[in-house]
Amino acid sequence: MTELIQTYAEQVDTFLNDIRLLSDHQREVLLGDNAHAITSTQGHVLMLLSQHGPQTNSELAGALGVTPAAITKAMKNLAAEPDSKVLPIQDENDGRVVRWSLTALGISLASAHAQQHRETLAEYADLFAEFTPANQAAISQFLTLLNTRFTKEK
Repeated sequence: MTELIQTYAEQVDTFLNDIRLLSDHQREVLLGDNAHAITSTQGHVLMLLSQHGPQTNSELAGALGVTPAAITKAMKNLAAEPDSKVLPIQDENDGRVVRWSLTALGISLASAHAQQHRETLAEYADLFAEFTPANQAAISQFLTLLNTRFTKEK
């Protein structure tokens, strides 16, 4: 391995470790300020409810790829008074089934979370624009290969 490749490998290692620390216990990494007192998982739950309407804990867990316990915890915090972001709605046909709906505050926070997604993607696009098309293709290929290595390990 050349010295330059070793330096690049160390850069990737440092970058991934920094990202891991930033995103600890978060579903996603978003750039910009999260001016609201909710986690990224809670923001994503709100965004899903905004996009797809009322859903159960199981449906939300499946959509996010997290455990039902993680959704239960998120919903407990989102439903907490006095500024609840979600409301439970019992199923008309089966009273044991509860779906979650957004309050006005929940709708506002879902919109803010979606905006944070758009801003994050815009920042990534701006970064890519600083490189030549050939370099962009190389970066994309590297990220694809890196992602493949990580997903193979799971």
